[in-house]
Amino acid sequence: MITVKNSFYKDYEELIIKNDKLSEENRQLKYYQRLMESQNKTLRENEKKDKEKISKQEEKLKEQEYEIARLKALLNMDGSNHGIPTSMTPIHKKKVIPNTREKSNKAKGGQEGHKQHKLEKFKEEEITEKIEHRMEECPCCKSHKINTTGEIKEKDELDYKIVIIKRRHQFIEYECEECGNKFHENIPNNLKMENQYGPAIQTLELTLMNQANVTINKAQKITCGMTAGEINLSEGYIAKLQKRASEGLEKFMIEIKTEIIKQKILHWDDTVIMINTKRSCLRFYGTEKIAMYTAHEHKNKEGLDKDGILNVLAKDTVVEHDHNKINYNEEYKFKNAECNRHLISDLKKVIDNLKHKWAKELIELLTKMDHKRNWLIKKEKEEFEQEELKKFEDKFEKIMIKANKENEEDKEKYYADKERTLILRILDYKSEYLLWIYEFDVPFTNNLSERGLRGAKSKMKSAGQFWNIESARWYATIRTYIETCNRNNVNVYNALLKLSLGKPYTLKQILEHDVD
Repeated sequence: MITVKNSFYKDYEELIIKNDKLSEENRQLKYYQRLMESQNKTLRENEKKDKEKISKQEEKLKEQEYEIARLKALLNMDGSNHGIPTSMTPIHKKKVIPNTREKSNKAKGGQEGHKQHKLEKFKEEEITEKIEHRMEECPCCKSHKINTTGEIKEKDELDYKIVIIKRRHQFIEYECEECGNKFHENIPNNLKMENQYGPAIQTLELTLMNQANVTINKAQKITCGMTAGEINLSEGYIAKLQKRASEGLEKFMIEIKTEIIKQKILHWDDTVIMINTKRSCLRFYGTEKIAMYTAHEHKNKEGLDKDGILNVLAKDTVVEHDHNKINYNEEYKFKNAECNRHLISDLKKVIDNLKHKWAKELIELLTKMDHKRNWLIKKEKEEFEQEELKKFEDKFEKIMIKANKENEEDKEKYYADKERTLILRILDYKSEYLLWIYEFDVPFTNNLSERGLRGAKSKMKSAGQFWNIESARWYATIRTYIETCNRNNVNVYNALLKLSLGKPYTLKQILEHDVD
């Protein structure tokens, strides 16, 4: 019995020892497990931090690549793909002068077979001055024994000189023998003062200010210099002259506005001008024969409605513009036509920034159709053949499908968002961009408006700004008169001389060239 108990006790002790060992091993394993878990947790946290760091670095790299692409795009901007004046081209960069003409293999200058433009020899009755050039000695041996041969080498010269005129008007007074009434010829408004500047001086100042677009102080200095200081106008007088000239064209402005509203195709655009340090607006409406300008403090629909042009046009009138979305206002009933030259400029930006082929293909398609249309117009055709139109429409659709595909592939790149906007704009305004395809009277571009506003841009470069909205409106009114004369080959100086005399040409006289 005692032996059995001893055996059980011994087994018990062994089990206790074994259990202790297992417990110790278990504690160690649990310790190692917690240690591994801690290490794994640290590794996971470090991995997460590393991923976040890498992600931020990748995002930063993308931002840097985007910024590099953006800055490169800014450096590549020029007159061919952006509205940047060539005068703002950096010194280190070659000037790109926008020109829609295609290069030919002809040499520069006069072409063979073309009439040479030169001054012709004066007729004898035209000569107003003769200068004899005589020699006193032989240039070879210095001898003074020289005789004339009877031969004369004649060279004519066309020049001018400034002659100061100090004119006095004498209005002879009469007395009637019958009634004793004393009278004289009516004194015109331009002779009310004891002494005043004549119409020629006024015309010169108006020409300098509104056609040459020089500043008031430069106009004053030019006149003073040309007359050797004899005529020294004040800047205040020149400013008042602008106002008086504008007021003298009030009737003319009514005539031209009435005529513009009648047009079947009308161009319009606006540009930024500065008025007393604030951005304002000078607007142009016109055709090949007439031009009208208006000035406003703000570029908005209120100004357009105040002009009273777009809001009264008929439904069948076509208005060509540079994607001015305000034209699509539901209150306006006319047909819109978008400028394709601006579209081509936007497509060139896509080519420069993304190198996408669809943009180049669309430019080629549009310019090719424009050339074909011009050729058909010369042949007195009024439309494309239906088969030609079908080919164009099919190719246009394929190009736009390609545009979407290329944009989707490079959607993360710089300028892809702007490309997407352009694609959607082309699709949304397809009928307006392609109206010229179906109606040959509709111009391909709105360049007529661009040309019409160049003078105002030159004015801003030289003058910087207008004093106030009134001075801007005086300029707009006078420019309307000048530009309409230009478009009808009417001598602007003569037209301004008539204005200075208080008898400006009427619009009918200008259009019919009934001027003296």
